[in-house]
Parts: sequence; structure tokens; C-alpha cells
Amino acid sequence: MERRNFLTAAAAICALPGFALAQSSGNQVPAASQFIERLAQRAIEGLTTRDIDTSERTKRFRTLFTESFDVPKIGRFALGNAWRTANAADREAYLSAFEDFIVASYATRFADYGGETIRVVNSRPLEDGEAAVGTHFVRTQGEPIRVDWRLAPDGQNWKIIDVVIEGVSMAITQRDDFNATVQRNGGRVGPLIEMLRDKVKATPARG
Repeated sequence: MERRNFLTAAAAICALPGFALAQSSGNQVPAASQFIERLAQRAIEGLTTRDIDTSERTKRFRTLFTESFDVPKIGRFALGNAWRTANAADREAYLSAFEDFIVASYATRFADYGGETIRVVNSRPLEDGEAAVGTHFVRTQGEPIRVDWRLAPDGQNWKIIDVVIEGVSMAITQRDDFNATVQRNGGRVGPLIEMLRDKVKATPARG
């Protein structure tokens, strides 16, 4: 179930202190590959150190997350059709709860040491100026996992809008999960917001 949750890969992979990134020579969008490489380095330097407490690690993760991911776009996509029918107050409350949910779910994982490595193997342009960066998540045991990052242009930089693990889009998977909750509650967004808030409150603190 962990791999079904959007950003599981993004949070866990970027957190690994044993990170090793190596670009292939055939990249067609080197700037996008470099963005992923810099993101990984920032995560290593700022989030995996043992001399910060949970509060500081969470604060740093939120900054990295909101700067590197298009959180509003991801949140809107995850809500699916319910976004169009939600009122302004519900939209605002949902996006706030969505961000808090992701931060609470994954920030503390950066305290863990994995020893795995990541290799950037290629990148390619997509429509509308977007790009895909292909990486291999090399585990200490088992076969490597293919993780593709979809990025959209953001001025002179990039922002991540999806993570695809072995061909499975985490954005689409998250949307399916959220839509199931909305549909069980008669199409109302309020119960989903409350569910996200409850998950945040129930998240145990870690070192």
C-alpha cells in the first residue's frame, strides 16, 4: 500500500543518505536531470542529518516539498472531478490539508538510513514543455526499481508533477484513492478533508 500513495517514492528516494546519482550521456533534457540531481543533494544535506529534531526536519521538508513540487497542481489533479464542483472554501481547505498530509506522512522518513542508490539513466521532452527523467532505484537487495519523474516548466526552473514507479503513476493512484472517499460520501469534499486532517493528527513523531 505504501507504493500506492503519491510521493512515497519521491519522499523516500530523495531522503536516502547513500544517494549516488550518475547521468547518462544520452540525456535530451539535461536541465531536468540536473534539477532532480540538485533536489537529491538538497535532501541529503538538509534532511538526513541526525542533529536536528523532528520539528526542524518537518520544517525543512515542507520548504523543499513546496519549492520542488507543484503542490496546487498535484492537489487539484488528485481531487479529480470533485475539484470542479467544490466551492472556494472547500478548495482552500483541501489544498491546505493535502499539503499537511504529505508533509506529515513523509518528513520523518528522512531520518532513516537506506544505503540505496539512484541512477539517472535518461531524460526526454514531453508536450507543453514538460520533461520526463528516468531513474533506477538500486536497492541493497532485489532488482532495481524504475522510477520516472515528470516535470513541468516553472519560469527558469522545474517543478515535479508526478512520480511513476514501474509504470504506475502515483498521481493517478492518489486520485483514485481520493475519489473513492469522495464518492462514498455522496460527492462531498468535506469528509475527505477531515480524513486527511485525522491522518495528520495520527501520524507518530519520529526522530
